[in-house]
Amino acid sequence: MGQIKTLKFISDGNAANLDLGFIPAYARILNANAAVNEVASMEYFNQCGDAQEFWKYAIADNGTTTALDVVKKSSAGYVSEYDSSTVGKNRVATFDYTGGAAEDLITCADITQEPINGDVIRLVEGSGLPTGLAEDTTYYAIDCGVYGAGTFRLSKTSPQKGAQARVEFTSDGTPTNYFVNVSQSEPNVSGGKGITISGSFMDDGDVIFVLAIAADDEFLGDSANW
Repeated sequence: MGQIKTLKFISDGNAANLDLGFIPAYARILNANAAVNEVASMEYFNQCGDAQEFWKYAIADNGTTTALDVVKKSSAGYVSEYDSSTVGKNRVATFDYTGGAAEDLITCADITQEPINGDVIRLVEGSGLPTGLAEDTTYYAIDCGVYGAGTFRLSKTSPQKGAQARVEFTSDGTPTNYFVNVSQSEPNVSGGKGITISGSFMDDGDVIFVLAIAADDEFLGDSANW
């Protein structure tokens, strides 16, 4: 059954994970406070390859501007699929891929949320995970607390299966991103499904409107064309 959800929120200037309850096939996002020549609205199509966005620019009150083009581009996280269906609580993480002995280090925003060695970790992309890390991968926490309170590294190897080599990444990513500690998940806390809107689309205090649709497929005419 198709689903439609509309919502309005006030941006804090950071990336927003919108828990819609579904991954939309289509979403329209409007920034009601966009200035002239800023991107004022976007249309997001999940089913067009890696997803496509169409940007539309705000125009001056007199209707004159040089930025009348509709821009079509491949999605690069400006609007992206948000799926944290793993049970758990999203926790803010900072990634640091350089620093000598402390390379490939993750730091919890709240040091009381530090995992312990061997905990199962899943990542949730906000504005952009570091290169070399992915949401759809199971990781294990290693070196917890070795390089300071709240710090840890990741391995793809379970501690029950031998030595745990650290996962190397090659950028710090674009904040803000999150991790879910599957081993220490709070009960009755579910992940979300929807879209992530990059913080670069909106400033602190901007009013954002969203229309999201998960449409049913209707086969009309020649079904071979579907």
